[in-house]
Amino acid sequence: MNTDRPTVPDLIASCWTAGGNADARGGKTPSPVDLRRRIETAGKAGWRGFGLLHADLVQARETIGYQDLHRMLDDNGIKHVELEYLLDWWTVGKRRTDSDRVRADLLAAVEPLNARHIKVGPGILGDPVEPEGMRESWAQLCEQAAAHGARVAIESAPYSYFPTVESIVSLVSDVDHPNGGLLLDIWHVYRSGMDYAVMADIVPGKSLFAVELADARAKVIGSLFEDTINNRELCGEGDADVPGFIRAIDQIGFDGPWGVEIISNTHRARPVEEALTVAYASAEHCFKIARGQD
Repeated sequence: MNTDRPTVPDLIASCWTAGGNADARGGKTPSPVDLRRRIETAGKAGWRGFGLLHADLVQARETIGYQDLHRMLDDNGIKHVELEYLLDWWTVGKRRTDSDRVRADLLAAVEPLNARHIKVGPGILGDPVEPEGMRESWAQLCEQAAAHGARVAIESAPYSYFPTVESIVSLVSDVDHPNGGLLLDIWHVYRSGMDYAVMADIVPGKSLFAVELADARAKVIGSLFEDTINNRELCGEGDADVPGFIRAIDQIGFDGPWGVEIISNTHRARPVEEALTVAYASAEHCFKIARGQD
């Protein structure tokens, strides 16, 4: 475990944290806020990482191009780029065709943007699936990622085919591919009811590629999926014990940049300058508490 870590690590503004009034339900349309404005605002607010949704990525590719986008990120102090979101990676038919198109776009953007990882979704419960088929599909995805110099990180979600941390640990450990790892999102870990100390005991440090912070109220409003896209709180303003989660992740030994993913009706209504400033300050405050500086 790294005992020389800074009090506040590099933070990644997820695509939703910086996205303004973007469509979080479908995630298939670009943010209504100009990308340059978002990146420049993020840099001024202290963020050193930036998330790009597939729709934003395609729009940037077809307008300014990846070379200018990379330059824009560099000019604003953005060192860490994450790409999202790959769904339906295990399916067949039209869903798989659509998913493979997104996969190709995300993988093709890794090298020109020097992206650190691609976020992979666990799906939403629906059609029955075969666990062995999902393992085979994950192994194929990891192989494709390796061919592009990419890393893929899958998260759990309590309404998904991978509802618990144990389930994604099992998938990643069974396949055991160096380019496939875990994303631990406090929202989903908290909603699953898992104790953070137990999480720290079962997650292999070598497999932890990404971490995301937000906060949650104890009471779920609407369905779990509706709650996750409409009601996330700023770090420290809910009941999820963000400092406790940070300490548990520190026990695992994670030393990469931390994502902050605030998805809510309240956050979407904030001007992007305010949204990025308050989201950064809330995470910073929780790190200072967790690491004994506040």
